Amino acid sequence: MRVSKTLNILLLGVALWCSGKYLIVEYWDSQADDFSSLYVAARVIDEGKVTSLYDHHPSLFHVVPPGEFTHTAEQAGFKGFLHPYVHLPLFSFLLRPLLWIPYSVATKVVLLVNVCAIMLSLYLILRLAHREGDMRWWSIGIIALSFFFPLRYALWLGQTSPLVFLGIVAIYSLVSAGHPRISGALLGGLLCFKLTPLFLLCYFMLKRQQVVVIASLATVTVVVIFSILSVGWDAHVAFLHTVTRLKGLSLASWNNQSLDGFLLRWITDPSQLYNWRLMELGFTMTVVKCGTVLLILLLWLLIFFFPFPVSGDDRDCLAFSFAIVLMVVLPPIAWSHYLLFLMFPYGVVMRDLEGWKFMPCCWLVRGGLLVSWVAVALPPSYLGIVDTPSFLLPLAQFPLTHKVPLPVAGSGGFLGVVVLMVVIAFVHLCREHIPSQ
Repeated sequence: MRVSKTLNILLLGVALWCSGKYLIVEYWDSQADDFSSLYVAARVIDEGKVTSLYDHHPSLFHVVPPGEFTHTAEQAGFKGFLHPYVHLPLFSFLLRPLLWIPYSVATKVVLLVNVCAIMLSLYLILRLAHREGDMRWWSIGIIALSFFFPLRYALWLGQTSPLVFLGIVAIYSLVSAGHPRISGALLGGLLCFKLTPLFLLCYFMLKRQQVVVIASLATVTVVVIFSILSVGWDAHVAFLHTVTRLKGLSLASWNNQSLDGFLLRWITDPSQLYNWRLMELGFTMTVVKCGTVLLILLLWLLIFFFPFPVSGDDRDCLAFSFAIVLMVVLPPIAWSHYLLFLMFPYGVVMRDLEGWKFMPCCWLVRGGLLVSWVAVALPPSYLGIVDTPSFLLPLAQFPLTHKVPLPVAGSGGFLGVVVLMVVIAFVHLCREHIPSQ
């Protein structure tokens, strides 16, 4: 017992060292390119230049043309690659207090907040599995996160994905704890920030959680009205134009891990992996996409209605986990850091499989989960798409890796999600054989 406790303490020490080095120190001086758009937008609003809030290139998604927005970024001292602002005006309006501190300091604050959000999310996931007091599981979770590319990518960019992920986990935790109104309000806030949580709203509709749905829609209404009153109508017209111009368009770039991105990589030039030009799928691939989406949605409905009724409170989180997967794979543009949200489904499946040690196909399912994790967690650099880290050079130089087609090499995250969907569906269909948690 004493030896086991000592090993757990040592493992926790290793986990804390990994998190400090790979999640904080490594990105301490990052320019946080994605956060720059929020910071600069807050300054644009503060200076009354709302007409320039949504400056964007007509065909390159990631480029801001020269103008007031880029000029404001230069005045703020930003030296990285400036991206367009794509959120509701209210969020930058509320971020104006950050303008009191230099941009270089603000990025460090964002980094620390994101790391704290991830640790709190891990706590909530472990709590759902009744492992919040288990030092060994804490250590395993922290180490896994420290080498999880979607998280590290989000921290490097200064993205808000860690905070969104905390919101997603908190939504389910609050509903499970009997707080549907708070959960719905939180979901409404996320919907105002990103549209992808619409799948979570659909989940609660299918579960007939009317209180959550009504609270979500009420929150969206209040937030939109407050945003218009705070910033003005013109900025919101520009926001709607920014959203609608992306209809039917996607990217073939390596960091777009959606279904659209996967299909585009098969019909475009390999150079588009490094390009962020907005493109259409074309008729044939649109048909393929519609058929694939239909199959995925049917699989989701299967998880809802077979073998347990929708009203049954089995609290296994699998249907909610599948909704999170849909958030990642079905939007036309799903950045690599969105894959961070898959930490919830991975945790749920691991929780269920923990009591499945002697069932047939147990190791096959665990093997599928491991394959999915590796495909999602490893950076695409190991196949030569971006600069390869030194610890992955042996893998990058392995002869077989150079024979992998670029559309496949650039879609590791998407393919990992596909495997995860199969694993979730299989575990659900067999869960009557899994002991109750």
